[in-house]
Amino acid sequence: MGILFSFFFLFFFNKKWNWELRFWFIMIFSFLFMKNLMVDGGVYMYYFYLDYVSSILVLLSLWTSGLMLLSSYYSVKINNNKIVYFSFCVLMLCFVIILFFVVENLLLFYLFFEVSLIPTLLLILGWGYQPERLQAGMYMMLYTVSASLPLLLCILMIGYREGIYSMNMFMLLWLNDMNMFWFFGLLLAFLVKLPMYFFHLWLPKAHVEAPISGSMILASVLLKLGGYGFMRFLMLFNFVVGDYMKLLVVICLWGGILTSIICVGQSDMKSLIAYSSIGHMGVMLVGLLSGFIVGWEGALLMMISHGLCSSGLFCAGNLIYEKMNSRSLYLCGGMINFNPMMSLFMFLLCICNMGAPPFVSLMSEIMLYISMYMYSFILLFFVIIMVFMGGLYNLLFYVVLHHGQIMSFMKVVVVMKSSESLLLVLHIIPLLVFILNIGYMSKVVF
Repeated sequence: MGILFSFFFLFFFNKKWNWELRFWFIMIFSFLFMKNLMVDGGVYMYYFYLDYVSSILVLLSLWTSGLMLLSSYYSVKINNNKIVYFSFCVLMLCFVIILFFVVENLLLFYLFFEVSLIPTLLLILGWGYQPERLQAGMYMMLYTVSASLPLLLCILMIGYREGIYSMNMFMLLWLNDMNMFWFFGLLLAFLVKLPMYFFHLWLPKAHVEAPISGSMILASVLLKLGGYGFMRFLMLFNFVVGDYMKLLVVICLWGGILTSIICVGQSDMKSLIAYSSIGHMGVMLVGLLSGFIVGWEGALLMMISHGLCSSGLFCAGNLIYEKMNSRSLYLCGGMINFNPMMSLFMFLLCICNMGAPPFVSLMSEIMLYISMYMYSFILLFFVIIMVFMGGLYNLLFYVVLHHGQIMSFMKVVVVMKSSESLLLVLHIIPLLVFILNIGYMSKVVF
């Protein structure tokens, strides 16, 4: 509650140092919020409910919002590109997302799910790179809003029938007659937000046209709204869907394989990272649908590791774009000769993206693959292909950028600034630390 009320002070603070103050407040909040990772059983307060799942996602939202301001320092702050409006937009988006994660009323849950679109759209339209950002924003709005209408209708019907909108009360009721139509009505909006294969066309467009801060919040937090909604609704309602669940599992994994193949043939850095997100989120969803606790824990870890890793890759790609004014992989090569520090950070993020040690993504993928094996032995076929393809496109991405022949115009690439190094380090450190039990760390700190 203190964090939420403190945000109001930041909204109306419009002085000379507002950018720096907002950045430091958000980063300090994220450290203070670590004490809530030891919540056992959940904390209930009026309209707010905080448990282990929501607290770790709130922490991710705060951390990413601070890094968004740090990553946009050159493109917005130095170039004086609507500084006050930009920091206000980032702050509003962070505030709405935190409310979505902690709110307990189903109608407010839907409201903040939809309202999070508005600051994201403003970021894409106001600070995007190409004229096509209008089309990308329209794609994102149409996909999300049209898929959310069945969700609103289902919530209103359940509330009218039961007379309540409280999630904790629904856990006690344990509604048993939720058939296939309820399943897709309630969960279609979250499938689009994840996004699942078949509903993913808005994501590469939005990522390519968004500024670096928009790409970071999209990859890191906004895709997690779908995963969090899925977790909540599978906990609240007992869906009886039978074979349709198996069909959804197969579509997710098949989509993961196809998007991995698309990644191998991509020439645009942003597009490659965006397509890799679809495969990761598909595996995460299969872990949730398997119904095993190892799958659920692996899905939560995957959301955290993917959020930090994908956001870091977008930052690294943006640093190359700012130096070369191109996102094409074909125009890069031999960057390790000019910028070895960037090459090291990029290598760490790429191996994290493919699920290699010593990062937390390794643990999350192992847990998810165990749950898939327990669900069905046949799914190992998909696992083997996805592991191979994941390693292939990540190594291709790294090797094409940093090895090979040096381009003649590469001499313009300057050495990294300290703020750029800090930005990438702040993405990598949590990925290394989270492989330890973060709960014990917060107990030591607080």
